Amino acid sequence: MLFSVIIPCYNQAHFLNEALSSLVAQNYTNWEAIIVNDGSIDNTHDVSDAWCNKDSRIKYISTSNNGLSAARNKGIDFSDGEYISLLDADDKYAVTHLESMSKILDNDFDIVFSGYSYFTDKLPNCHSVNLDKDLHFEQILQGNLVPPVSVALKKTVLLQTGGFDVSLNSAEDWDLWIRCYKVNARLGISESPTAFYRISSNSMSRHFLVMYTSLKYVFLQAHKVDERLSIKLVGNRENKLISFDPIKRYLLMCLGVAVVQNKISTALDIFKKETAEFGLTYTHYDFRFMCSYLSFRYNISKSGINWVFSELYPRFNDFFNQLEVSGLDKKKALSEVFSLHKKKLVRFKWGFLYPLVNRFS
Repeated sequence: MLFSVIIPCYNQAHFLNEALSSLVAQNYTNWEAIIVNDGSIDNTHDVSDAWCNKDSRIKYISTSNNGLSAARNKGIDFSDGEYISLLDADDKYAVTHLESMSKILDNDFDIVFSGYSYFTDKLPNCHSVNLDKDLHFEQILQGNLVPPVSVALKKTVLLQTGGFDVSLNSAEDWDLWIRCYKVNARLGISESPTAFYRISSNSMSRHFLVMYTSLKYVFLQAHKVDERLSIKLVGNRENKLISFDPIKRYLLMCLGVAVVQNKISTALDIFKKETAEFGLTYTHYDFRFMCSYLSFRYNISKSGINWVFSELYPRFNDFFNQLEVSGLDKKKALSEVFSLHKKKLVRFKWGFLYPLVNRFS
């Protein structure tokens, strides 16, 4: 079983060595890597060339800057493997990753999701996600379950879906998993977190409106017949849309990014517009989604928490002071946004006394 590991890279040469080192260290050795330089202006070419000279399994192609989806599709077109595995230049694998994925795929599955861990430059493992072996594929209609680094699939299935949609500037991975579901791909689960998904400092520059627009589009499209696929497919059908609660979640996650960027008036305008369009209602508990991996959830080091409370807390306080939601307890809503970081702050302050202090507080 040959894996073709697709590695798109746009101005991330400073991460590429770490990604490739994790690949070369794999227990499973039957793989090829295709680095796709997506029009980088850094030293991606030099770093890639050095690796190609060290390991004949590593190949390199260069394109103009057409975006992440186009770069992945280019690498897939160039690949020779029966299976495609995805490794963005800033992510990495545990040494057992491809081995565990191959064992699942050997059991007659078409696509496999693995558990994964978030990491940052300062925290090698700030949160791990172990997948449930009984995970149902149709659950992806409600939200993205995994990042690209924790997915491998048959190349024939991927080609049947049409590949990554180059018209999407965000959520293009989730969109592809949904199409895999609609072409009746058989999903296998590798429960352990053998993939590592980087939370980069440039996450703070994410375009929150682009993210929200893409997430909303993919969610609504997921419940329709997909015209990009063969209409004859049994799985390509209308799926009953039970509620707009997932859209509420995506909205609050992306508005969390907006507030972090101090774009409060814009966030308030979008909140009002989308709430009216979808008839959304809220409890204070819903606002916990404003603190997500997209915004600041994993800023949990001592310096990170100091930054959260000195810089971000006043911004969110300003947002809630101006927010108009009938019957909403704004104080409780604000508290939900920072509940994780408040617990961490108490832990840092009280150390081994934390359980006792937390119980009484």
